[in-house]
Amino acid sequence: MLRDLLPPAFRDRYDAHRSVKRVVDGVPVWFLNERPDIDNTQLEARLGEALALIGRHMPHNLRRLRRDVMCIWVKRWPNRGVFFHDTRIMVIDTTFVVNPTFTLAQVAATILHEGVHARVTAMRVNRRYTNMADEERLCRRAEIVFGELAPGGAPVVARAREILGMSDDEVAPGIDLAVAEARLRELRKTEGGSGPRAS
Repeated sequence: MLRDLLPPAFRDRYDAHRSVKRVVDGVPVWFLNERPDIDNTQLEARLGEALALIGRHMPHNLRRLRRDVMCIWVKRWPNRGVFFHDTRIMVIDTTFVVNPTFTLAQVAATILHEGVHARVTAMRVNRRYTNMADEERLCRRAEIVFGELAPGGAPVVARAREILGMSDDEVAPGIDLAVAEARLRELRKTEGGSGPRAS
């Protein structure tokens, strides 16, 4: 794939150019669907439903999200989601969004979780002097509040409570972007993703 031949610094720009850009519930959302088996309409609808669920049960979090993130980028990622505080971009995995084994509340909780990271960034907290495990626990506590309010939230609450009981290293494992990029290349090979799909 062409993007794999580009220097790492240019790959995100290349992907951003190929992404479909929307505003969903007041939040800028970029969609980069490289999977031929995932329907764009379904992907966009489910992401919109997840944001609406946050808006119904924790509207203050949705209001903050609109201010705190540059965009939500829905694209292939090796786990459910991540927030990059240097760019203020939240990435949510396409396959996670449309996977029917996950409830809408689980998708929304991931957005909410990454939104808490975005809130911490917006508050200009200097991460050199903070414990990332404490920040992760803050995110998990927000998930519990949301999961107790939203329909289908029981798995959210169970997972968050389990993670809260783990050690700092288990709660906040580091992200190695080189490993993530290598994993994405492998996923593209096995899944046959070669480019964005037309709507």
